[in-house]
Order: sequence, then C-alpha cells, then structure tokens
Amino acid sequence: MARQLLSAAKGILLDWDGCVAVENRVLCAARKLIEQHADRVAIVSNNSTHISADLAAILARHGLSVPEDRILLAGVEAIRLVSARRTKRVMLIGSPKIRQFARAQGVLLVRESADLVVVARDARFTYAKLERAANALQRGADLVVANADRTHPGAGNRIVPETGSLVAALLACVDGARDRMQMIGKPAPLLFELACERLSIAPEEAVMIGDNPETDGEGAKRAGIHAILVGGASPLRLDHLVEPHP
Repeated sequence: MARQLLSAAKGILLDWDGCVAVENRVLCAARKLIEQHADRVAIVSNNSTHISADLAAILARHGLSVPEDRILLAGVEAIRLVSARRTKRVMLIGSPKIRQFARAQGVLLVRESADLVVVARDARFTYAKLERAANALQRGADLVVANADRTHPGAGNRIVPETGSLVAALLACVDGARDRMQMIGKPAPLLFELACERLSIAPEEAVMIGDNPETDGEGAKRAGIHAILVGGASPLRLDHLVEPHP
C-alpha cells in the first residue's frame, strides 16, 4: 500500500531529521529513495538550526541534487515571515547561522525592548536568554515559534533537545504568552503548502514521508496529503519504499 501511494504521487515530501538523515548524516535508504525520485522530491523539515543551502550541500556530498527552493525549513520560513512583517525590534533565540540569515533578511535583532520574540533551536540556550525573552513577552511582545518539536532523534537513539523544549520553558514563565504565539513548522500548514507550490502540484497529489505522527502525520492529514510513517512505532522502514534494482 505504501509503495503504491509513493508510485502514484506527483510529489514526495521528505522529513529530514530521523528520516533522511540522523545528525545530518544521510541514511543509505534515503539516498537511494531520493536518487529514484529526485525530480519530484522536496524536503519538508522542522529544522530550525540550518538554512536550505546547508542541507543542499549535505545532499550534494552524497551525489544528490535537490534545489534549495525545494528544501523548506521551519527556521528559515520563520525568519522570512518576520522579515515580511517588518517588525521593528526582534529578539531571536537561535543558532548563529539563523541569526546571520535574519540579519541578511533585514531583521533588526535586539537584546532588550523587543516587539517580537522568535524562538528556534539554540544549542547555546542559557538562563540569561530565558530571562530576557520571558520579560519581553511579559511586557507584551508577540511570539513566533519555528517548531513545537520537543526533541529529534540523534545517533544511537540519543535524545536531541529541540525548539519545543525551549518554548515550554518560556510558556512556563509567562501566563497568556501562548495566546500571542504563531507556529511556523509542522503540523502547521505553511511548509506543506510551500512544498506543493514549489513542486507545482495539488496537496492530494503529494505524499509525506516522515517518522513523527504528531508533526509529519498530523500535519499531512490537515493539509490533505497522504502520509507514510516510517521508523519509531511504525513497522515500516524507509528501505521498504526503495525500489529494488532490476
């Protein structure tokens, strides 16, 4: 059934962490799958640490060509949304690469007196950052969140803390902040919509392959896209979807 859905689809949306790659090391089955369907593949990921060019370069090292405009990342799209809003003062919790991207998009980053707080994955998250962001929200700043994932899978089944764990700390500090929060990543519709647009297909012509039922599965369902879940609690593995060599 899963392979039939895959064959019939005009577009194949692939999750990154835990599906295509683990700690940005492309899995063998993912490499084969992308090779077989490269012209109809888009990456749809809640990754908020990297920019699209980073993932395109990782894929290129494996001989895979996926255009940057078909690599949709929650962190990148959060920054694009904020840039389009022309918000005057933005406090950004995020990686150096995302901060650099934000400045290139014309976003004014501040440490205090922010109109908007943006949260992406930040491996250097500290108590001081939590305190500054919580007080900005307490004073009325809005909140944009790249994704709600609490963790993503690392090598050897390690837990890698994600953006959602940082957001949970913020929301625990400030009553009412959730009411001013906008979510960008899966299961919200934006990344799915952009992927279908870039592939020039309707949602019902796509299939989403991922490992997380709460984001990949639920998000695809909301968007009207067929979902194929691999790994985790699913008995299906990515290599089951790879066409055998004749």
